[in-house]
Amino acid sequence: MSTKGNDRGLAVVTGAGQGLGAAIALELACEGFAVLLVARSADALDQARAQAAAANGGKAFMLALDLLAPDAMARIREAVADTGMPLTCLVNNAGQGLYGRFADLPIAEQHRMMRLNMDVPVMLTHALLPLLRQAPRAWLLNISSMTAYGSIATLAAYGGSKAFVLRWSRALGVELKGTGVRVTCACPGSITTGFTARAGMQAMDDLAKKFGTGPEPVAKTCVRAMLKGRAEVVPGLLNRITAFFQQVLPAGPVERVGSGIYLKRLG
Repeated sequence: MSTKGNDRGLAVVTGAGQGLGAAIALELACEGFAVLLVARSADALDQARAQAAAANGGKAFMLALDLLAPDAMARIREAVADTGMPLTCLVNNAGQGLYGRFADLPIAEQHRMMRLNMDVPVMLTHALLPLLRQAPRAWLLNISSMTAYGSIATLAAYGGSKAFVLRWSRALGVELKGTGVRVTCACPGSITTGFTARAGMQAMDDLAKKFGTGPEPVAKTCVRAMLKGRAEVVPGLLNRITAFFQQVLPAGPVERVGSGIYLKRLG
């Protein structure tokens, strides 16, 4: 049970059925937020909701839906209203990855990924921002990726979509300065959540296991940075060092080395 009290309002977390999203929902519950978990799988959501409810005294709700459905944003707004709680936090975590050469991947799958990674957070933020701005203090946490800092072959569309999230978040943070809504963009590295399998990146499994981090410490770092009002966070010391050099060294050589590693694994 949380010792911090349920006094922070309601947090909406997308992609909350498993992995980082479920871990963030639990961490927010421990920080005193009521939580509304959103994802496609009702079974996975129910388990994650139960864990969050045990941490915050039962103030955990769930909504099973496809975020790409035409009425998804309206249904989320309705679910928020049904809780009767003020909305104070939105976590745009839902996303998808695809691994492979751009020309070899089905364009329909790439388009779906781009919609989920870019359109959904933009549309949901636009739909819920008026509610967030009603609170004296509110938070927006967008989950990007370290791939946002460099262009990597085999992750062309995925990395591009995550770069959009990073730059959109930076601009949005400037626009919302002084409104009470603080914007944080998190750029995690590899997380051991089964993401590589879902993205078709089995060739990278050994590296993911060697250098990856469990979702719980990443969630703690993300939520802590959000509550401190940090504009950007890269969880993990090694990841922070890597991201630093990606930004200060010439892009061409860095991206050729990174792309070479991924292309070699792809075969």
